[in-house]
Amino acid sequence: MAALTVASAVLCAGSDRQRRSAPSSSIATARSEVNRGHLDSAEKILWDALSSNANDEAALTLLGVVREKQKRDAEAEALFRRALQLNPKSVEARKNLGSTLVTQGKDAEATAAYREALALSPHDPHLKIELARLYMGQRKCSQALQLIDGIPPTALSAEIIALKAACLTAVGQSSEAVVLISQTQILSRLNRALSRNPDSVHTLVAISHVYAAQKNHEKSLATLQRAHSIDPDSLPVLRALIVEAMETKQALLALRFAGELQEKSAENLDDKYLVSAVMLQGKKYDTAAELLADYLTKRPEDGQAALGLGIAYLAEGKYADARNWLEHSLELDPSLLEAHYELGMLARKEGRTAEGIQRFETVLQKQPGNPKALLGIGTLYLEEGQFDKAHAALERSQHADASEPETEYQLALLFTRMGKTDAAQQHMARFRQLKQARDNELTPRGEQQKPM
Repeated sequence: MAALTVASAVLCAGSDRQRRSAPSSSIATARSEVNRGHLDSAEKILWDALSSNANDEAALTLLGVVREKQKRDAEAEALFRRALQLNPKSVEARKNLGSTLVTQGKDAEATAAYREALALSPHDPHLKIELARLYMGQRKCSQALQLIDGIPPTALSAEIIALKAACLTAVGQSSEAVVLISQTQILSRLNRALSRNPDSVHTLVAISHVYAAQKNHEKSLATLQRAHSIDPDSLPVLRALIVEAMETKQALLALRFAGELQEKSAENLDDKYLVSAVMLQGKKYDTAAELLADYLTKRPEDGQAALGLGIAYLAEGKYADARNWLEHSLELDPSLLEAHYELGMLARKEGRTAEGIQRFETVLQKQPGNPKALLGIGTLYLEEGQFDKAHAALERSQHADASEPETEYQLALLFTRMGKTDAAQQHMARFRQLKQARDNELTPRGEQQKPM
């Protein structure tokens, strides 16, 4: 009856008055009063707004929040539903409706409300968490895990980590649950130690390792940057910073820390190798080649280093040197499929199409879904005019790695040659978008451009 009374009052009040929304300042004031716990004063402001316009969606929703905090859940539900009648796309109203339905034990209806809200706001971690809780209560553990896995690690509280562990156990992944809880407990102890000694570089590095194990690389990087500000000369910190910068695709940051490590640890071979890897990724091929050539004089049996040197020479256009080192890397380690791939790329540049196809096929025999090898062989088939084979390979490459701009470019060329203009234009537009995103990885975040 109370819910019907409120709904009726809201629907009928001011029916003959001028329909106008309350000033945003009034709603902001009411929201501030709610946040401060002054529900009575907030309610007065909202009723004043609704007396002018009974269909003020914002006022209805906020009044529902007030009713929910007053434990008058049926009335809150009626208000949220009325707001949704006025604006079915209101995420706030659907989110609050789900909350009050949970309080009333209406889990099935709450699940529907949260799912509808999530459809409107698919990246909202709060919605994912609340829906995961409901799924867990309904023994739908796989659905709950799927939602939790889509939540950024920084948004995971200890409560949600415990929920995830329970989900893992329920689906038979007990060992993963044990690891998760163990990491959480270790992190808790480390944070207590850090609170006692905030400048402990050793503790900060340990915390960053836990974050990295949880695949929370952004937080790991931030923790390491804090450690670096305390001790800029710490080699363990610099090494970890390089790895985490690469994990978070911050190529310029990785190059910066690699430069610092090179200055501070010029003779350490492992550090030399790490720096060369960053230089290769950052397309500093001359520096990478110099470092790797020096490294290999001291560790001549390292097949990976020989491969890296071959890649650097190939990028510099030194094809004879590239072939020597790529083939030598296979002599040192015949399992290096990457060497076959790079030799395929070299063969393409030298116009040796048959060799290139054979090299890429060697990779695909072991790794049928390798996107780079599929792109390489598809490109060669396109150059040979074998359109069907090119199309099949390029589509498989695109399916395996949808973020590679070169695949879109080759598909655009393919469809152009096949006379399919619309498809060609679509792939060219996608190429420009992906290339911009790739270029942004080598651009400071504050200077990144919007996609073309």
